Amino acid sequence: MPDNKKSNSDKKEVMVTKPEAREETAEKKASNVADDSKANKSQKKAGPNKENKPSALNRITLLLVLILLIAGIAASVFFYQQQLKQKQFLEQQTRRVNNMQSQLAELGQDVSRASQLGAKHTQQLSQLTEQALSTQAISQQAIEIVNRSQRDWALSEVDYLLRMAHRRVEVARDVGGAIAALKGADERIKELADLNLFKIRKQLAKDIADLNAIHQADVNGISLSIDGMLVYISDLPFKSVKEEIKTQLSEDEVPEPVAEEDRSFVDSVVETVKKIGDIKVHQRSIEAASSLEQQSQIEQLLRTYLLSSRLAALRFNQTQFLREIQQASEILRLHYDVTDNRVEQLQKTLNDLSALQLNPDLPELTKAWNMLQKEINKSEVDKEAGSTADKEVMQEAIK
Repeated sequence: MPDNKKSNSDKKEVMVTKPEAREETAEKKASNVADDSKANKSQKKAGPNKENKPSALNRITLLLVLILLIAGIAASVFFYQQQLKQKQFLEQQTRRVNNMQSQLAELGQDVSRASQLGAKHTQQLSQLTEQALSTQAISQQAIEIVNRSQRDWALSEVDYLLRMAHRRVEVARDVGGAIAALKGADERIKELADLNLFKIRKQLAKDIADLNAIHQADVNGISLSIDGMLVYISDLPFKSVKEEIKTQLSEDEVPEPVAEEDRSFVDSVVETVKKIGDIKVHQRSIEAASSLEQQSQIEQLLRTYLLSSRLAALRFNQTQFLREIQQASEILRLHYDVTDNRVEQLQKTLNDLSALQLNPDLPELTKAWNMLQKEINKSEVDKEAGSTADKEVMQEAIK
């Protein structure tokens, strides 16, 4: 390297020098060349000199730099590859995490569905348990019914008939129906031929006798009779004015006939008015019903009383029934022609109805039923004792 620098400097000197000095430079060059050749020879013989040492160090340094550069590049490439791998690994882990989260969400949904299904199954199991218990109870009842003896069935029938008799008397006040039910119960006990039930038959005979002694009116017949009256009310004839006045006046209030010569002017005027038209004397309770409007009002009033009496009969209301019948009978007597056969028959029917007893005192029919319940309970206790004894015998036999 220094040799090159010298040669370059020599060249510059040659270019700068003048033409006169060119010869000297040529000589110097020749001498320099000779010196260089000598020096090279001497270097070849003597080995490398001290000037070549810096160039070797530079080369080593350059080589080390290159090596370091290559190592850095390789390290950077390696780290870059590692970074890519780490990035890919992170992406894979992220995808796995997302997949696991989605799987966890699905598992959560599955768990919720499973819990709902479990709740439904639990509810269904509870329902099945209840149904099983009810079925067991029904089957137990069926077994008990099947295991009943003929006597138990007969006592159950008698119990039903006694209940029906009590309800017919208390609710419907049907004496005939109650008597029929009591007779049916007595006949069923008679078929059993059980001396333990003799007291019940005795009580039934007493109850039947008490009911037969009651004179109860036929409420349905009364209702039908009143309905028949209502049909021909509009055809009944009314009284004339004179007959109505005679009926409404009592015997003490009937005026004595006045002679022609003793009549005053006022008496003549009153007699003339009577002949001309109808009169109403309210102070003496005289009401002449000659106009069609008044007759319609009386007919409607009579119809109202009869309908009220019908309703009272269906309710077994003795007081209201008698009051309505009396009002209807009074209207017939005051305003209708009692000499007519239809009015007479209607009045007779009303009198017969007023003599009826709608709400008689009915006897108590619970004594025979209470006696029957005691007998049924006694038989059940005997059965339970027998069943327990049978169970004990079976357990001893098993042991």
